[in-house]
Amino acid sequence: MILKAVIFDLDGTLIDTTEEIGYIFNELLHLNGFPKRDRQFYKTNIGNGVEDLLSKSLPEEYNGDFSSLLVQVKEIYAENLNKRSTVFDGIFDVLELLKTNQVDIGIITNKMHHLAVRCVDKFFQGYQIKTMGAEYLFPRKPNPESALAMASDFAHLPSEMLFIGDSSVDITTARNAGMIPIGVLWGNGTRSQLKNAGADILFETTKDLEKYIRRL
Repeated sequence: MILKAVIFDLDGTLIDTTEEIGYIFNELLHLNGFPKRDRQFYKTNIGNGVEDLLSKSLPEEYNGDFSSLLVQVKEIYAENLNKRSTVFDGIFDVLELLKTNQVDIGIITNKMHHLAVRCVDKFFQGYQIKTMGAEYLFPRKPNPESALAMASDFAHLPSEMLFIGDSSVDITTARNAGMIPIGVLWGNGTRSQLKNAGADILFETTKDLEKYIRRL
C-alpha cells in the first residue's frame, strides 16, 4: 500500500494514562464513600468513555444520582488532566517518521473532546494532528463516522490509512471504516482481545511499529 494517513487512539496508544485515570476515578469513589478500584481494573475497563467507566466503577448495588457523579468526575478529570500521564517511549520517533514522510496524522479517542485537545496541545504541539474526541461531532468509537469524516478531510481513501490502537474498540472502528486495523500491546488491551476483534497486525513495541511504517 501507499500510506497516506495514520489515525491513532490516544490513551494507551500514544500516552500512558492508566495511573492518571485510576487516580481520578478513585478520588471520586473516595469522596463519595465507595471502595477504590485497583490498577488492573482500570487497565481492563478504559476505552469506552467516561460514562461507561464511571458505571463500571460504582458498586453494583448503587442506585443513586448517576448524573451528579458524572459531573463530579468530569470536574476532577479536568483538574487533574496531564498531571500523571506520559508519552510512551518511542512514540515521538514514530511521529517524526510520519511527519518526514508527509503522512497525515489524526487522533480519534473516546476521551472527552476538550480534554483530548488539551492532551494533544501539551504533548504533541510540534505536529499537525487532527483530533476528534467524545462529545464532539460524531458518535463514539466503534462507530466509524469520525474515522470516515477524517478520511474525507484528509482526502484519502480509508484503504490508504492505518488505524492504530490498543483496544478492541479501536480495531472494530478500523474494520467498520474500511481502514487497516493495527493493534499495539504496550497499552491496556490484550493480545487475544485485539486478535479476536480482527487486528491485521500486532506490535509489541513502538520500535516494531516504526520499522513496519518504514517498509511501507
